[in-house]
Amino acid sequence: MEVGFLGLGIMGKAMSMNLLKNGFKVTVWNRTLSKCTELMAHGASVGETPAEVVKKCKITIAMLSDPAAAVSVVFEKDGVLEQTWSGKGYIDMSTVDAETSCKISEAITSKGGQFLEAPVSGSKQPAETGQLVILAAGDKALYEQAIPAFNVLGKKSFFLGQVGNGAKMKLVVNMIMGSMMNAFSEGLVLAERSGLNPHSLLDVLDLGAIANPMFKGKGPAMLQLNYSPAFPLKHQQKDMRLALALGDENAVSMPVAAVANEAFKKARSMGLGDLDFSAVVETVKDLKHSS
Repeated sequence: MEVGFLGLGIMGKAMSMNLLKNGFKVTVWNRTLSKCTELMAHGASVGETPAEVVKKCKITIAMLSDPAAAVSVVFEKDGVLEQTWSGKGYIDMSTVDAETSCKISEAITSKGGQFLEAPVSGSKQPAETGQLVILAAGDKALYEQAIPAFNVLGKKSFFLGQVGNGAKMKLVVNMIMGSMMNAFSEGLVLAERSGLNPHSLLDVLDLGAIANPMFKGKGPAMLQLNYSPAFPLKHQQKDMRLALALGDENAVSMPVAAVANEAFKKARSMGLGDLDFSAVVETVKDLKHSS
C-alpha cells in the first residue's frame, strides 16, 4: 500500500517512519524539506509540493500543527485540491476545530475526493511505538481502506460518524488533559513547598484512584526539570483555546478549562511554548516566587 504523508513534525515524522518500517511505500512532504532526509534514508520518496504527493498516492495523510496550516496545505497554490479527484482519499490527522475540518471536507468532496478526519490521542512516544488512539469521522469507505495504516499507527481506532465529531472528541480529550496537567503541576509544587518529598507524592498517586499514565510518565521528568517536547505547550494551549470555543458554541460553562488555558498562555509568555506542555508547572513556581 502506498500513502502520502504531509507534515513531518514530532508526530508526523514518527508516524511516517512507522509506516515505512511496516512495509508501506510512503511519499512525504514538509514545508522545510530538510526534515525529509532521515525518512529518505529509510526508503521514503519526497514530493516537492502537497499536490505532487496527492497526484502520486491514492491516499494522503496530513499531520499539521494547527488549523491555519491544515487549511493552507489544502487550498494554497500547489496544494492538495489541485490534484484531488474521484478515487483520491485525504485523511487529516491534525488537531483542528470542527469548522476547519468541515471546510476541508467540503472542498475535497466537491472535487470528487473522499475525506476523513482522524486526529489522534497520544504524543511522541505513542506515535513512535504505534500506540496512538485514532478518532476518525467522515467517509466510512475511506476509513475501511485506511484500517491497515491505522493498525500500524495506533492501538485502537474509532469511527465517530460525521465530519466534525473526530475534531470535537479530540478537543474534549485534550481539554481534560490540559486541565489535569495544571492540577498535577500545582500538586507537585505544593508538596515540595510544604516539605513533602514530591517523589513520594508520585508513588502515592500511582497507587490510588487517580493513577494514570500521564502522571506516571510526566511526573519524574518534571521533577528533573526535563521538558523535552513530546507535545509542545503551544499546541496544548491552541487546543485549550479551541475547546473553549466549542464550549461557547454549546453554552457549556468551563471555568476549570478557562483557568488552565490562562496558565498555558502565561507559560507561552515566559518563552516555554516550544517545550513540553508539562512545562506549565513553571508558571506555578513563578507565581509562588512572586507572592
